[in-house]
Amino acid sequence: MVVPDSKEEMFHPPLDLQQDAHVPDFATYLELYKKSIDNPEAFWKEVAAEFYWKKPAIGPVLQYNFDVTKGNIFVKCLEGAKTNMCYNVLDRHVTDGNLGDKVAFYW
Repeated sequence: MVVPDSKEEMFHPPLDLQQDAHVPDFATYLELYKKSIDNPEAFWKEVAAEFYWKKPAIGPVLQYNFDVTKGNIFVKCLEGAKTNMCYNVLDRHVTDGNLGDKVAFYW
């Protein structure tokens, strides 16, 4: 993890943006980061619970091996699961938040 040595190198978002942010401040980020390192299975299970799944994962949420002495290197995440990412990142928010008449993205 990279942590700036000086607070002068940190750029904080405006307070009104922080209020509705998933990660509103650096302390929250550090808390989430620690949870992801200390208990990755629980962390990613919690993240996955926020998504719509056509078919849920079978078995553990996260499996991995980075040690060549224990076999092949691999990472398996949400094995067997199926979802629609477009629905998860856009469509469900339009429906749930009654946002159908609002522009989703300005170019």
